[in-house]
Formats: sequence, C-alpha cells, structure tokens
Amino acid sequence: MRLSLLSSVAFTSFVAVAVMICWPRALGAQPPDTTSSPVTYAKEIAPLMYTRCASCHRPGGSAPFGLLRYEDVRDRATLIGEAVARRRMPPWLPEPGYGKFAGERRLSAAEIEMIRQWVVDGAVLGDTADLPAAPSWRDEWELGVPDLVVDLPSYTVPGDGRDLYRNLVAAIPVSQIHYVTAVEIRPGDPKIVHHARMMIDTTSSSSELDALDADPGFDGMDLESDAGNPDGFFLGWTPGKVPSAAPEGMAWRVAPGTDVVLQLHLRPGGEPAIVQPQLGFHFVDAPPRHVPALIMLKSFDIDIPPGEEEYVVVDEYVLPVDVDVLSVYPHAHYLGRELQGFATLPGGRIEWLIHILDWDFNWQDEYRYAEPIPLPAGTVLTMQYTYDNSRNNSQNPNSPPKRVTYGPNSSDEMADLVIQVLPRTPVDLAVLNRDLAWKYEVREVNYLAREQYVLGNALASRGLISEALNHYREGLRLRSDHLGIHVAMARALVSLNELDAATLIAERAAQLSQYGDAGVLGALAAVYAADGKTDLAIKTAQAALERAVAAGEEDLAREMRGRLARYERREGRGNS
Repeated sequence: MRLSLLSSVAFTSFVAVAVMICWPRALGAQPPDTTSSPVTYAKEIAPLMYTRCASCHRPGGSAPFGLLRYEDVRDRATLIGEAVARRRMPPWLPEPGYGKFAGERRLSAAEIEMIRQWVVDGAVLGDTADLPAAPSWRDEWELGVPDLVVDLPSYTVPGDGRDLYRNLVAAIPVSQIHYVTAVEIRPGDPKIVHHARMMIDTTSSSSELDALDADPGFDGMDLESDAGNPDGFFLGWTPGKVPSAAPEGMAWRVAPGTDVVLQLHLRPGGEPAIVQPQLGFHFVDAPPRHVPALIMLKSFDIDIPPGEEEYVVVDEYVLPVDVDVLSVYPHAHYLGRELQGFATLPGGRIEWLIHILDWDFNWQDEYRYAEPIPLPAGTVLTMQYTYDNSRNNSQNPNSPPKRVTYGPNSSDEMADLVIQVLPRTPVDLAVLNRDLAWKYEVREVNYLAREQYVLGNALASRGLISEALNHYREGLRLRSDHLGIHVAMARALVSLNELDAATLIAERAAQLSQYGDAGVLGALAAVYAADGKTDLAIKTAQAALERAVAAGEEDLAREMRGRLARYERREGRGNS
C-alpha cells in the first residue's frame, strides 16, 4: 500500500498507529542526542512546512488537512516523519541526477534526519519568537489576484460509475488582444477532480459541441473540436502542482472571440458532487519575443497482458533543428512503473530529460528545468516507459490482473511525454512545427488503422465475416502496408470461399514484407492450400518455417512443421 498525506482522515489514524510500531526501523531511530539543542517546530520544522507542504496543506488547498499550525503538525508528527522517510512526501517523482528542475520539493537527507529527530524528541514547539511568518494567499489565489477571472459552468458529477472526461467551455471576455504570462487553474473539489487540462479554441467548434449536450460542456478525452494548446504551452492542474509564470518574453496571445476549454478528469466519489472551476489569468503588456513548441511523444500501441511485469513502450523523434528544452510532462496511469525520457545527441552522448523509478498516477506534474537544456539538430528524443501489470504492483486497480489496453479511462493505460522546447529562430520554429505535424498525422493514421484491425478481428471471432471485412478494408484505406490487416483479411476471405481475392491480398502482404515475415508466409501458404495449390503451399510453408526458426519464433515454427506435414501428405495422396 502506498502512503500518502492525501489519504482520508480515517486511514491516517490507522497508519499513524502502524507507523508508531515500525518507526524505529523505518527511520533508523537512535537515542536522542542530548548534547545538542533539541530540534523545535518554531525554529526548524515550521519553515519546512511553509515552503514544502503549505501549497497543498492549507485552506483551499488540495490536501484534506492543513499544516500551517503547530497543533496540526504535532498531531500528525509520526505520520509526517514516516512519509518523508519513505520519500512519499513532499510528492516529487523524478530521480536525483537525471535533470535539474526548478522548484524541486525533494527533501535533503539532513532535512529528513531533522524531522526524525524532532519526532523522537517529542515534537517540541520551542520558542515562538523563532516562528517565521506563516505564508498567506490573497483570496486563495497562489499567484496573487488575477487580472481576469473566468468562471466555468458548474457541472454535477454522479456519485458512481466510470471516470468521466468532461470539457467545460466559456468565452474569454476580452475586448482586445492580451498576452498571458500565467493561468492559475482552480478546478473544483480535488477529491473529485483527478487532473485538469486547459486549452483554447479560436473557432466556434467547442461551443457548438457544448450546445449539442443538454448538460454543461461535452464528454471525451480525445477532442473532436478545434481546441488546442496555446502557442507552445501545455497548461494543466494536478494535486500538488504549484502554478508558475511563463519564462520572461514567452507570454502567449489571447484575442477577442476566443473560448477556453477546461478538460476535467472526474472520478465519482460515492455521492453526487458539483464542481465549479475558475481560471485566473495574469497578463503582461509586451508581446512575446520567443515562441516555444510542444513535442508530444506518445504511443497508442499499448496491450499489456495480465501478469506482465515489464511491458515496455517506446516512441522517438529526431530533432530537425536546434532547440533548448524548457520543461517536460510525463503521463501514464496506474500500471506505469519506470518512466524514462532522454536525448541521444548526434555524437552518442545521452542527456537525461527525466527518470522516474516509481511512478505514481496520483502525483503527476510538469517539471521545468532550472536551466534550459540545449540540444542540436539530429538529436533523438526517446520516451521509454515500463509497465507492471502483475500482483506485485500495489497500484494495480485489478485483482486479479487483467489485460489492459490504450484508452482514456484510469482503468486503461496511456504513454505520453510532453516536451516544451524553444527553437532558436522563427524559421526553425516553422520547420519544427511542420515536421511535428507530419509525425502526428502518421501516428494518428496508424492508430485509426489499428482500431479498424481490432474491430474487424472482434467481429470475425463472432462469425460476422462480412462486417469484419468492412473494417479491414477501411484499415487498409488508412494504411495500405498494414501486414496484420492483410493477413486477417485473407483469412476472412478464405472463410467465405473467395479464394482469388484471398490469394491476391495474401500475396500482396508477402510482397510488402519482402517475403521475410514468417507469419505472413504462413498465411499465404494456408491460402494456397485452401485453393488446392498444394505444391505452392508446401514451398511457402517451408520458407515460413525457415524464417520462423531463424527468428526464434518457436511456437510458429512448431505450427508450420505440423502444417507442412499435412500439406506433404496431401500432395502424396494426389500423386498416388
């Protein structure tokens, strides 16, 4: 079980008792050092609470209790000590030494030891004259009073059911062009809102979708509207995320007639609840001098078998221009375990962007670098995520584990790495955006083709062959070189006794694979056999067997030996 200060109050009490039992071993407790002054709340602990914990543990924060008063901290001293000893709090997922980030919430070993000593000493208050001034928030806005507050429509979340992705739409009420340096997102009840993403729409497409739905907003994580990220910024809210302003000279533009779309990931909490989000916009007078871009590494190809402990997903992109990397935002769901993002420079040197050894879906964040990371053209950006779908994964939502595929719900899985970069010149920005548009188009087409393939297979397994063929044809329209669709379509055509068409599609697949794919050759052999072309079936099956053995595909090789024997027996009967 993963310990979190965002656990319920009831659970907190339970854990506190358990922690008292295992505390000496967990923290390596030793007899207090009576030769030095005791650690006190006023002098040592309060400054840590104010700087590392108060952004969540405050009135209006995302945590269920505050840590701004001595009494609140004292009553939870044992729990706090255990949480920081296990580095569950403050929530900070990146491994040290794999990128230097601004605003790191990681406690040092000395700070953790200081908290341990304070707990062992009895959670002493100390001299109140040593207390620093407690932080304050004006009207609960962390960045101060905004220049513009936009109220989104309220939405009622049902008490039960699956996760929801709800997109709330509102006009940004400006009469002239403004330049936005920061947006503070207040999404509503953090017990209901898992995370939020903010986009803008300069068309009427989002408001039109809103109008078609009887309730405020419209559903869906994959938007059908034209809403998108503003000028190279990925804007979102997650528990614990501290809002920040854009780098100097990098404000983004908002014009009259622009709508804001706030996408909320909502998790029903047992009874109906109302969320009422607000957005606080902060403006600057000067237009931006620099415009960043977003590189979105992603994979739709996720299909994790139950029990699989090391399922790896990879995506890559080669930079066409020089850039400076500004920030990184990783995203996966409950099965994510190890998340890696790195850059391989043309000379072979590795520059780490982020490395998370113990991913936690409940503590997503964007990580901005303390100093931009320069990368030359030709650098390969790599996202490599490892998933654990076994019983050993304490966050696995399924017991026993079950197959998990790509999808937007928390019970599905995703693999995203959003990298914000700054090209050196406007020309470079145009080149990069054009190249990225092509990558995204290819990725989307591949995904849609795969969806048609999956749908076709599902229908074929139910004996609905004609319906399955419609999906296979649509898949090949999207991606004419998809070998799996060719093979599945050939099998479907054989089942309908359309042997000429089956032969044509199977031979096309063999040509596309340059006669090097054992599975494709095996499918072609089966088509030849069904059409009575036993000699061709034998030759093709022999080739399939050779390639399966060379590739170490033992199961396929075993299958091909059995089929080859049957074909040869059939050929022998034909010659007798």
